[in-house]
Amino acid sequence: MFFRDKPDGLGGQVVWSEPEGMPRRALDLPVDEAHLAQLRVQGLEVRSASRWFNAASVRATSAQQAWLVSQPFVRRLEPVKQRRPSVSTAMRPASGKAAQEELSAAQLNMIGVKGLHTRGLYGQGIRIALLDNGFNYTSHPAFAGVRVVAEHDFINGDEVVGDQAGQPVTGDETRSSQNHHGTQVLALLAGRDPNRFIGVAPEAEYLLAKTEDNATETPADEDRWIAGLEWADSLGAQVVNSSLGYNIWDDGTGYTYDDLDGHTGLTTRAAQLAVERGLIVVAAAGNEGNNNWGYLTTPADAAGVIAVGAVDLEGILAGFSSHGPTADGRIKPDVVAPGEGVVTVAARGADYVRLNGTSFASPLVSGVCALVRQAQPGWGPGQIQEALHQSAEDLGETTGPDTLYGWGLIDALKASGMQGSLPTRSLVDSPFPQPATEGEVYFPLHLATADQVELQIFDLAGALIDQIDPQRWRAGDHLLPGDALRWQVPAHLASGIYLYQVQGASFAHTGKIALVRDHR
Repeated sequence: MFFRDKPDGLGGQVVWSEPEGMPRRALDLPVDEAHLAQLRVQGLEVRSASRWFNAASVRATSAQQAWLVSQPFVRRLEPVKQRRPSVSTAMRPASGKAAQEELSAAQLNMIGVKGLHTRGLYGQGIRIALLDNGFNYTSHPAFAGVRVVAEHDFINGDEVVGDQAGQPVTGDETRSSQNHHGTQVLALLAGRDPNRFIGVAPEAEYLLAKTEDNATETPADEDRWIAGLEWADSLGAQVVNSSLGYNIWDDGTGYTYDDLDGHTGLTTRAAQLAVERGLIVVAAAGNEGNNNWGYLTTPADAAGVIAVGAVDLEGILAGFSSHGPTADGRIKPDVVAPGEGVVTVAARGADYVRLNGTSFASPLVSGVCALVRQAQPGWGPGQIQEALHQSAEDLGETTGPDTLYGWGLIDALKASGMQGSLPTRSLVDSPFPQPATEGEVYFPLHLATADQVELQIFDLAGALIDQIDPQRWRAGDHLLPGDALRWQVPAHLASGIYLYQVQGASFAHTGKIALVRDHR
């Protein structure tokens, strides 16, 4: 319900009076406690209150709703919606050749993150909020160094966002998947498992808001999402990731396509308010591309929100990725990022899995926004959104932004403004260290255009003894150890001379590697 007025909290002066609406300066003032007290006297359960909307979410019978409509302090009522997670169920273990290398290398190389990591940008000093279904961030080695500043469970009303038994709303979470989705989203941002996996912004600070109840019979209310957003704002969040979207609910009600106008959805309006207050809000476009809906979901339709679609690790649009335009004709999504075959943590245990969904493309973009903000601390949400647009690699069939890929595949290094001029042609520098002893050998790349690059290692008889399958690399220089093509020397290889070939679509380079084992 939305209230008609709001006092200033000091002398009782009204700062928001219907129909004028509340000025921006009053957004942080609390809802009138007298209004909430009247609701409780009538036996209404007040679940949460929104200071931004001057509203409260309540459970009410039909008779209580009739009473509410008759009250002079109530402006209007609006049904609370249920959530639909923007996540695919497709899942398989991370295995094969890629699992022997850094598991996250392909997805980070593809979006230019390695170039910023080599420049020392890991999100230091940036505060990122996640709105999701829960976070088991103490249960996997990739979270050993995660910097959680604050956490809150808006479903069960406590300060623990991971698995708990006997929760009043979500029950025994140790036996359910309640907290899996948020855990896997968080890893793509904050994870770090040396020599195996790294997220985009592992040294950022994190605010974890558990807002979504997985149970299909219980509404996961939009008001919890808004409460989490206001909480994050109050704690100084600079970037907000929402791998959640809203459209059609379990009972068949919900939003229509005409509602995707940037002004109708409750979460859309809240997200736009957050952007206007200086927060960078990133939202998954949705996984509706293969069904009758097809279009994006709220809050991704908000003009200031960075809506994210999904591509596979070769840059091909994922079939499930929701598309635009918005109901009022604007191009959405804004950009795309890897969201098919993405490697992240297993929700329980110490393993890794590959997942599909715009849910997993969104945190990659949120992390990039954090790094860009770190590189350019004076840039606001609009400037960062525009930087992502202008630096993206156009993947559409026609030139310019479209309603499938948006402006294209994000390029973190280029968006940050820290990239120099591109090479005039693609080539490979001599590998280092030479001679190699053990560990890793690096192959510096100069790529004039984005390319699929593979590495093969042969013995002197010409027999293939190891390889790195083709991976997509961004245009630019990849010269330093953290950014160059990397080969992990197999432990069983003996000292000797080996041949290598690095090959892309437009170049091939061969040479020799001397391997000298230390047998002391």
